[in-house]
Amino acid sequence: MNGDFAIYVHWPFCARICPYCDFNVRKERGADPAAWSAALTAELAHWAALTPGRRVTSLYFGGGTPSLAPHSVIATVIDAAAKAWAFADDAEITLEANPADAARFAGFRAAGV
Repeated sequence: MNGDFAIYVHWPFCARICPYCDFNVRKERGADPAAWSAALTAELAHWAALTPGRRVTSLYFGGGTPSLAPHSVIATVIDAAAKAWAFADDAEITLEANPADAARFAGFRAAGV
């Protein structure tokens, strides 16, 4: 094993729950992105302490609808992962998006996606 690994980040919030969806999701109403971000960055730090010297090849934001997340939350998570582990030169950072959120894509690009 070479120490390379991928990270999956689950954004569990959606504007509405689709009738066919079997994923762990919640309606966005009442979501606290700052608290979610703080909890996730603490979890990344915890795992980083247990897995030093490893390298990230992929960081994937799934959901739910992660394109509903504030750009600052996505940037915070990417920064926390980059501080915790080295990223491969060709690492892929991906965010699932709803086509209706296309106006927000530039902000995600600026955040590091």
